[in-house]
Amino acid sequence: MPIEELSQRAWQLVEPLYLERLAGLVDTFGASEARGQAEGDLAGVARAAREGRVATLLVEAERHIPGRMDGATGRIEFDELANPEVDDLLDDVAELVMKGCGEVVVVPAERMPTRSGLAAIYRY
Repeated sequence: MPIEELSQRAWQLVEPLYLERLAGLVDTFGASEARGQAEGDLAGVARAAREGRVATLLVEAERHIPGRMDGATGRIEFDELANPEVDDLLDDVAELVMKGCGEVVVVPAERMPTRSGLAAIYRY
């Protein structure tokens, strides 16, 4: 069986489980946000990721926000990708979350609970 066909068949089995889990995470984000234990503001999430407070980070697939993040403070600066010193802020935040033993889940744009490109559920 060609690898592409195997991949398609595997996704057919996994997709319903992924969508069910994703719906639960989106619901958890909404409930946690109402209690002040989640947010979708990039600057706030970057600081929380730096502090190791992000338990789960939802990141919008195919979205890029160019800029720089200070790893020591979590402070962000927006810029243009044409600048060689600029990276994708969503990727930088996701890396910090993973370093802090948090979970990162890539989410299709139509299922994102925020418009900012990310949504964080905090540990505390």
